[in-house]
Amino acid sequence: MKLLVYHIVCSTFLLLATAFESVQDEKVYTVSEVSIKPEPLMGQHTFQKKWSSKVAYPGDAVKEKVEGMVYIEFVVDKDGSVRDAAVRSGLGFGCDEAALEGFKEVSKDAWKPGVKNDQPVKVKMVLPFQFRIIKM
Repeated sequence: MKLLVYHIVCSTFLLLATAFESVQDEKVYTVSEVSIKPEPLMGQHTFQKKWSSKVAYPGDAVKEKVEGMVYIEFVVDKDGSVRDAAVRSGLGFGCDEAALEGFKEVSKDAWKPGVKNDQPVKVKMVLPFQFRIIKM
């Protein structure tokens, strides 16, 4: 009888340990929780330049002289792919959609994943995109 109880306890412990690993595996960390934060393979500077080249200033925003930041929130997966991109806060007047579409286009290229405890992990990030009317 003692052998059966021991087996049940050990099996339960193994199931709990496996479930805990699965939960940890699915956890999405913030940038402050990882030892190495995700970054585009092309480098942050090149990424920003390509993103800017993909975004056209919306006509309504220019007409209304709308300037400011659109913040794009997204997750960099363990394999470096980007998913769940969305506007966290924006400006309206078409700026939010323009920044998000440009981001999605440029983010088709892979990223270096975030690292915690020497393992790649999912990381939620937020990047700003600035709309500024340049007067010439």
